[in-house]
Amino acid sequence: MKMIGWTVFTGWMVSVLSAAVLAQSYPGKPLRFIVPFAPGGGIDIVSRAIAPQLQAGLGQPVLVENRPASAGILGADAVAKSAPDGYTIMPGGSWMVVGSLMYKSLPYSVLRDFTPIALIADASIQIMIHASLPAKNFAEFIEYAKANPGKLNFGSAGIGHPFHLTMEMFKQRTGTNMVHVPYKGMNPAVQDFITGRIQVLSYSANAQLTELIKAGKLRAIATATEQRLPALPEVPTMDELGIRNFHPAANLSIVGPAGIPRPVVDRLHAELVKATATPEVAKTYASLLFLRTLGTPDEYGKIMRNELDTWGPLIKALNISLDQ
Repeated sequence: MKMIGWTVFTGWMVSVLSAAVLAQSYPGKPLRFIVPFAPGGGIDIVSRAIAPQLQAGLGQPVLVENRPASAGILGADAVAKSAPDGYTIMPGGSWMVVGSLMYKSLPYSVLRDFTPIALIADASIQIMIHASLPAKNFAEFIEYAKANPGKLNFGSAGIGHPFHLTMEMFKQRTGTNMVHVPYKGMNPAVQDFITGRIQVLSYSANAQLTELIKAGKLRAIATATEQRLPALPEVPTMDELGIRNFHPAANLSIVGPAGIPRPVVDRLHAELVKATATPEVAKTYASLLFLRTLGTPDEYGKIMRNELDTWGPLIKALNISLDQ
């Protein structure tokens, strides 16, 4: 028994010392920053703004790699299967948590197969329509949509993406019927919205969209935030419009594969806090109407579990399934 106890203790000490050595020498090579969506969308833009700041703090290259497919599942699976050494990270968040509730089978578990590293942002969400529609405001749009069921299209970065779910909630709360068009990222969805190929979009009104809204080429008819936004002061909240408590979450985080040693996680978290505080990243956040929201690894882990508890009953009630 003493020999078994000593063996267990020795194994534990080796693992502790190995983690300590890894933390002291980390990072010793470039990091892969896998973005599971197409270039040009909000998550990609934020990731590319953070990468050079993270690189400066870590002293090693941080290489952004886009892997767009299947609403982010391809990239997330690649991260989940990576070595847990802190050299592969990914922008996670609501898109990953919510999506996991809509698939009956996934190659990974969001709670079991990922290490929460940091909560870094919240996205404000606006409901926007193309100016080619006759509706000029929220009430007119709802009237028009109800008179034309199934004739309006809205886009998102894929089935199960938070902006897809936002519109499904919107349809339920307003009694409208619109058709979802999934894309391999928000950028192609935004471009088709701008050209009028799709008529409705729920998204954070970035600098490009805000300029087009002010030019009258697009219309922001509501914001899902609790208060009106300084950048779009004329856009009413959903609460003001009578759709109470319509505040769907769209947070952004950084995660890695399960099992990353805690000292490495803490180093990454500290550098991410510094990176998101830089003027360069702050400017990017402002251009996307993102809010810098920080959370520790443990805090973000709790947020993930809370989102699963919050969205699960709603998704079941909406009968949304991604296995088609």
